[in-house]
Amino acid sequence: MARKTEKKFRPQLPKLLSSLKKGWETYRSRYILGITIIIAVVLLSSLVVWKKNWFVVAIVNNRPITTIELYQKLNQRYGKDILDSLIQEKLISEEAGKQKVVVSTDEVDTKLKEIENQLGGKEALNYALASQGISLEQAKDQIKIQLIVEKILGKDIQVSDKDVEGFIKDNPTAKDLSKDKIKEQVRSQKINEKFQTWIEDLKKKAKISKFI
Repeated sequence: MARKTEKKFRPQLPKLLSSLKKGWETYRSRYILGITIIIAVVLLSSLVVWKKNWFVVAIVNNRPITTIELYQKLNQRYGKDILDSLIQEKLISEEAGKQKVVVSTDEVDTKLKEIENQLGGKEALNYALASQGISLEQAKDQIKIQLIVEKILGKDIQVSDKDVEGFIKDNPTAKDLSKDKIKEQVRSQKINEKFQTWIEDLKKKAKISKFI
């Protein structure tokens, strides 16, 4: 009687692994792209939930106003002026570095205190800043830039008695001010007169590229 040939068991795992490996190598870029898209969607969804103000700034009758819409409107109305201001601040800061002009925190705080006293106190200062949409830190940054300009342009400015007399003649109410206060105002005027020519010269020498 013929003996039946026994079928030996051959493990299919190596063959399966080989098939999977070939499939992975063939479609690897697609798999990676798919996983990347899924992760991006999950992260974006999380951001929308937890950082809604990054995407939506207001909702009116269930209709959102997006951050992009707000940016576009602001850019249309104020973009050029704000950009020019930022460019000027960059140029002034760079020039301060070149000329080794430094403004300390104490100097900024002292100037801020002067402004506060002129306005009538801290509450009046806070109201003035709020009405302009400026934070205290932004105000300090502006004061720092102003002091840098005064140090750079004011170092060669002299205010004579003739300048003081001319200022009082043009501003009769100034006669009640002290001579030092008047000199300070005349000095500020002379700095302002020099500023536009100076900043335009810095712009001409700088390499500036605008994209809006």
